[in-house]
Amino acid sequence: MDRNAYEYGPTIKVPKDQAAWQRWQNLKTEADRLIATAPLTEQDRETLVEFAASRKGWKSENWRMTKLLPLTPGSVPDKADAKAGWADLKSVPGVLVGRAARGKAPNAKQQVFVSFDLTVPENQTIELTLGGGPGSHVILNQENVPVFEKTTAADVVVPLQLSVGMHSVTVAIKGFDGNAQLRLQLDHLWDALGKEKNWDACQQTDQLRMLASDSNPLAFRLDDRAKQLALDLINCEAQFTTTLVAEELPKPRETFVLSRGEYNLPVGDAVEPGTLTVMGTLPGNAPKNRMGLARWLTSAEHPLVSRVFMNRVWQRVFGHGLVRTPEDFGLQGEQPTHPELLDWLAVDFQETGWDLKRMLRAMVMTKAFRQSSAWRKDVDDPENRFFARASSYRLDAEMLRDMGLWASGLLDGHMGGEGVKPYQPPGMWLALAHPGSNTKNYVRDQGRSLYRRSLYVYWKRTSPHPMMTLFDAPDRESSCVRRSRTNTPLQSLGMLNETQRIEMGRGLAARVLESAESDSDRINYLFELLACRDASEQEQKACATLISQLRDRYGKNPNDAASLLAIGEAEITSELSPVVLAAWAQLATTVLASDVAILLY
Repeated sequence: MDRNAYEYGPTIKVPKDQAAWQRWQNLKTEADRLIATAPLTEQDRETLVEFAASRKGWKSENWRMTKLLPLTPGSVPDKADAKAGWADLKSVPGVLVGRAARGKAPNAKQQVFVSFDLTVPENQTIELTLGGGPGSHVILNQENVPVFEKTTAADVVVPLQLSVGMHSVTVAIKGFDGNAQLRLQLDHLWDALGKEKNWDACQQTDQLRMLASDSNPLAFRLDDRAKQLALDLINCEAQFTTTLVAEELPKPRETFVLSRGEYNLPVGDAVEPGTLTVMGTLPGNAPKNRMGLARWLTSAEHPLVSRVFMNRVWQRVFGHGLVRTPEDFGLQGEQPTHPELLDWLAVDFQETGWDLKRMLRAMVMTKAFRQSSAWRKDVDDPENRFFARASSYRLDAEMLRDMGLWASGLLDGHMGGEGVKPYQPPGMWLALAHPGSNTKNYVRDQGRSLYRRSLYVYWKRTSPHPMMTLFDAPDRESSCVRRSRTNTPLQSLGMLNETQRIEMGRGLAARVLESAESDSDRINYLFELLACRDASEQEQKACATLISQLRDRYGKNPNDAASLLAIGEAEITSELSPVVLAAWAQLATTVLASDVAILLY
């Protein structure tokens, strides 16, 4: 129907960053070298396939998983807590991720126990891939002595050495900040070859493990380095992240030009994949699919992509683009103010490998960016189209929030995962929700999730986050390449009273109070954090007057100070007087809401 279903598209697993990719490549190179040292003949390959096919199968059964339990040392699962199955999965063992993990994956203060029976017909090693936080452990045969305990939040592979017969396994999976999945998978090294029945079709890791295995039927085997390398590869790949991919249909769907867009009124013959001829055509050897289109878009012959992208990056850095209509490079759009510069940026960006970090660094190091934003009487350019002075503009909604969280020391830089739900007034979702909506009740997150980057804030288009909307974040109903910037009294009201802004002020105050002894030095440090400069004489005087008034106010009304410090979930680690901390928190919140912190100038 309308495909509005809780389904995920096809995904692939990839290294999470450049460092992880480089480590994976180094391991693969070493694995290739070790495998090449094995003198495998065609007969050896057939022997390995026959051996794998003849292996007696192992099985797991009687899976039980408890509900979420509090994280208490030495706790063991109660039979009353357990239920059959692996949390409604069709097969076990497996992975719970995304929506399926909600209410089942433990957070930093919870744990879950999984138990099952393993039956092996001969002595063998079963490998268990285990997710969860530090302290997660595996107990074999109810000995209450972990055969393995995790010291990291990354997925790890635990080899279980099993003798013939049935074995009872209990796994305690502890949660951690940012966790959004449960992982517990079993694997045997000969299973892959027994299934593929083709040595060359097996994964490189599986080949290493089989050649180094003690059960290897060949006359030679790789040494223990291969076992360790295979384990390193498995652990490295267990930390991969997933990304969505677009797949072509096995048989492309016929597409027609439709009369007035009516689906049942096709005109003429079916059309073929192609591009707008005004911008060139696909190379003759390019496949007519998404891959061919992507290669054409990023080729040196394409006239628009790198220019449009560089214009938007320039707009991000300087406040407005070289072309003032970033959404329209056509006849109805404006001409570039600096066409040669735009061409040079586009070509340089391509020739340096589309290196965005390098280009951003080059832009912020230019004289044009680092000059003063003061008005120039000698230049007749009221809109600053020719960048004779630096641009001055208010930061975007997401940047304002992230900057405040960073300055206060609250920002959680954990990458990846699902959207988070920070503070917002109650009832907003309910007022706009359809009676049958599954998002009519807003359930605020807790702990470190409240302080993740704004990139991860959950976005409901019918009711966006109010502080984001207040500072002109787009509603995401349609693509937005240029934001408007408004200035309203309601923005100041929100920045001085919203729960998270008060937490930011409190955290920033704690940093400032720990930095120096004198008020003057503390005020300078406050401005260094927010504006990369010392406070001016006028700013020093204004802040000193305000902090003196606030100390007097809270000194006479300590309950007001306690009420201010009780707002929000952020822990107060400072041992300073509540009166002093509350006074500086108010000052920090005020400066955070001023032009010093919210404007780039």
